[in-house]
Amino acid sequence: MKRPIALSILMWFAGLYACGAVVGLVIEIAGFGSYSIGGMPVNRHQWLTVAAPLISAIAMLMAATAIGLRRHRRWARSVFMCIWPLIGLYGLVSGVAHTVPWSLAWRAVIDATVVGLIAAWVLYRHRPSIEYFRSIQGH
Repeated sequence: MKRPIALSILMWFAGLYACGAVVGLVIEIAGFGSYSIGGMPVNRHQWLTVAAPLISAIAMLMAATAIGLRRHRRWARSVFMCIWPLIGLYGLVSGVAHTVPWSLAWRAVIDATVVGLIAAWVLYRHRPSIEYFRSIQGH
């Protein structure tokens, strides 16, 4: 069965995000960028210890999602759904550790919850996606 348009868009978005994140990380680590977390200016050390690990993890999960969707693998949707709890938990842990203000931590939780629910609907409830993933059940 042909991949639904929503999943093709997700595949391209995930791949472009992964590539863009790698380029962005290299630029930031090289010292050519401006350091901010959630729009709040921070120093290089804060950015490398708080934001860079999360961006790296998300980039890896996005790359795996893009590869999985490109190769018609069912596990791609589970990998993609791991991103949203990761962002929410990272936000909460960062808030508890006082590495970011609580307003930013709660924003991460809320944003991850909303986008995660939308992603869950597209991947697990949207009729074309359901039919597509059923058709590749053997992979």
